[in-house]
Amino acid sequence: MKNRAIDVFVITCFIMMLALPLYFADKKGGAFQQDENRYLAKAPKSIQPYKGFTKDVEEWINDNVGGRQIAKAFYNYLNYGLLNEFRSDSAVVMNDWYYSLDEEDLTLRNAQHKDVMTDEEMKVFISRMEDINNYFKDQGIAFCAVTFPYKVDVYPENLDGYITQVRPNSEINLLQTISMNYPRLNLSVVNNELRDAKDAGRLVCYRSYDGGHWNQQGVFIGYQTLMRQIQNVMPHEEISILTEEDFLIRILERTNTVLGQNFSEEDVDYTLKDPVSSANPEWFKSIGYLANDPWRSNRYSESGDPSKPDILIVGDSYIWMAMFPWIAESFNKAAFIHQFDEDNIQRMIDRLHPDIVVFAGLTTTIEDLVRYSGVTIDRATWGKLYF
Repeated sequence: MKNRAIDVFVITCFIMMLALPLYFADKKGGAFQQDENRYLAKAPKSIQPYKGFTKDVEEWINDNVGGRQIAKAFYNYLNYGLLNEFRSDSAVVMNDWYYSLDEEDLTLRNAQHKDVMTDEEMKVFISRMEDINNYFKDQGIAFCAVTFPYKVDVYPENLDGYITQVRPNSEINLLQTISMNYPRLNLSVVNNELRDAKDAGRLVCYRSYDGGHWNQQGVFIGYQTLMRQIQNVMPHEEISILTEEDFLIRILERTNTVLGQNFSEEDVDYTLKDPVSSANPEWFKSIGYLANDPWRSNRYSESGDPSKPDILIVGDSYIWMAMFPWIAESFNKAAFIHQFDEDNIQRMIDRLHPDIVVFAGLTTTIEDLVRYSGVTIDRATWGKLYF
């Protein structure tokens, strides 16, 4: 009786050993695993032996059977505890750099160069940029656009062993080519300046443990490029570009919390010595402005010098988190609204009467602004709507 019970137990364990790997199988043959940046192998197309059949079976088993996700999660937990390497479904720390894999996969798509425009999309982009330039020109307003690279574009070496770039060209390089070949678009790209700073061995231009934002050295490099583009489209003696001599610069140590984990990193701080422009947060309230972006990032500053021009900037966090007060130094009135508030562009023009409008932000920010302004709404309609 005892032997029979042991036999039943052994047989049951054997069946469970066969069944459990199948139960915990990913069951996603051919699907893309975002956190591992790989495609799961598909099951062999035929049950009949053929050349390479054994290899196909092995790849499918390795990818899909055996509770890989559970084992991987446990492995990552041990890795972080022992080696201080942190991974999650929404972010990854690789080679001492933190990268965010956001819900819309924008960062991941950019890292893999999957967001590069096709030839047809590029033609539409160029056409719509021309429309936007003409739209503002018709109102007597100067216009330019400045785009910034994702963190992964400047430090691709930190992706080694984690993420594979599936296309040879990147979106930032494509936009740079467009800006060089079509100067009439008034588009400039902050790219080579950041790479040169990195190659020169200067302090890194992006925060290590941040999804993708610049540190203030990166902000300063982006600021100077943006201001040079503004000078190109609207020469004005009052539009000057700040230099490092205008700032108190210090290196500091800081701790950043990423998904509940604390990381220490070296950072840099730029403090303007003698600012002439001051923020006026009540200005937007005075015009009854309703922000659509969740961060309520709209900004307004005045220098009190009517000899200076006025500016409206539409963009993303690369502007309002640190750069905007520096830009405002060269203008009498300076306003910023988020790209999510693009419906308010004409309303802001009617209230502020800017001398120049600037689109500024990441590649996806500029492309979204151009697509909204010129693709989903015809130019004739866009000019008549009261936002």
